[in-house]
Amino acid sequence: MDYNKGDLINIAKLFSGTGNLILPELIVIDETALYECCYEMQFDTSILDKQEYRLEVFIEFLIQLAMDDKLVLFIDFYFNKYIENRIYELTEAGYNIFLLKDKIITTLNSLWSIRNQEFGIDNSKIFIKSVAFKQYDKMGEGGFCTVYNSSEDRAVVYKVLNTVEKADVGSVHRFKREFDIMEKENDSGYTIKVFDYDSKSLVYSMEKASISLEDYIKTNNLSEAEKDEIIIRCAECMKYLHSKGIKHRDFHPGNILRNYSNEWVVTDFGLAKDISSRYSHQTTSTHMVGRAWFTDPLQLFALKDGNFITDMFSLAKTIDYVVNEDMSGTPHKYSSVIYKATASNPENRYESIEQMYEDIVSICERLKYESPDEILKTILVQYNETKKFDVVQLVSLLNKDTEGVLMWNLVVEIGQRICCTFVSIISISFEVALREIRNISSTMQARHHKWDDYDVVAYWAIELINERKNANDEINIEAAKIIEYVASNVGRYSIKSASNSLKNNSSIDGHIRSELSYHEGYEYR
Repeated sequence: MDYNKGDLINIAKLFSGTGNLILPELIVIDETALYECCYEMQFDTSILDKQEYRLEVFIEFLIQLAMDDKLVLFIDFYFNKYIENRIYELTEAGYNIFLLKDKIITTLNSLWSIRNQEFGIDNSKIFIKSVAFKQYDKMGEGGFCTVYNSSEDRAVVYKVLNTVEKADVGSVHRFKREFDIMEKENDSGYTIKVFDYDSKSLVYSMEKASISLEDYIKTNNLSEAEKDEIIIRCAECMKYLHSKGIKHRDFHPGNILRNYSNEWVVTDFGLAKDISSRYSHQTTSTHMVGRAWFTDPLQLFALKDGNFITDMFSLAKTIDYVVNEDMSGTPHKYSSVIYKATASNPENRYESIEQMYEDIVSICERLKYESPDEILKTILVQYNETKKFDVVQLVSLLNKDTEGVLMWNLVVEIGQRICCTFVSIISISFEVALREIRNISSTMQARHHKWDDYDVVAYWAIELINERKNANDEINIEAAKIIEYVASNVGRYSIKSASNSLKNNSSIDGHIRSELSYHEGYEYR
């Protein structure tokens, strides 16, 4: 049989218990064990008899077995007789026999360098099998494809459609579509390069990446500046793809790779949809929608749609992951973009990647810190000039408001005119809006304020409830509590009257009205 002496040296070390895999002492091959095996298999032991036993003798023995085409017989005996005869003792010692054998066969294959060959098991019998790609060359495996290192070119890997999927026409079309989309963008600099599609074996090659963004984040301490660079780059990649009519549909840190030019590029277009082309086999089944946390819930039901908002959801979640280095969703400077791109109502999201990209760049280039007073002045200047608020910018500023007083100051300064903007914030992120109305309530109760301030905030809360008449949620409840506090605790007469009017308004949800007291003697309108 064909063999490599270096492989046999490593196999001898493995069975002798001095290799990378630590074997249980019970199944380590020493001189006594080797003679036992030879006796049972009726192998010639003359090579062992001539000299004192040591590792080099075992190596010579394995070489002789390979030359006589008996190496596989020896390994099969080791697996199916030698180990089996010690199952009771190994089990008592806490070993799982199946896992132990699997580790040994995997290690053997990692030591066997002969091309297109590896050890296999069929009905418990060990044999040498022919393979197109060797198991130890495997880099990773997904539901549809497996990626292998190339034994000939270190700069190349192979992507192979899994055996089960080769029998599925839809999967074959999806695999070919992925290659076509990526090959078309080989020179773009935003995607991993692919080559040489083999329609018979259903395999193609692609440039080897050094690391995925997911693994890079796990193994490195990223500075804020580097996070910004990565975020901008991810947004640029999506911006380019969308400009070409390509919707990725599986955008997450595991599918963003660093290529040999040290650029972050996108890969795995198995779910991608090029809307400039028509394919008869659509990827619409729900088990093909990518990683759950990064996947827009809308994508489960709208895979055939031609818009790109689900991609921007995934980009937003990727930005979240880069900043926080986990899936915690902790607020940060880009949170306003995240909230808008992931809003539950798609009508409140970005209409295009260009809009989202502009907001990302704007936040990235913004000064790191401004005091609440400075932020308030900036917002008021912009409002006086345009008579409207930039909701995304406002959410971003609220997220940076460590003192939690910005929204209170805005309501006090502008009053009911900011009510519609606050409703827009609710539509983008209910969590942010709830946090801010609670901040207003806390600020109001923490210290004494001007009488007019109480009135302005209470009238703002009344306007908010009127704008959201049918809503029975925590935000409207908080608004009702603000009104009740100003009317009952602060004792503002005008608010008592307005509160009575609100309480008797049957068009407002009854649960919200129940939060309000009726103030005897104060007429309501």
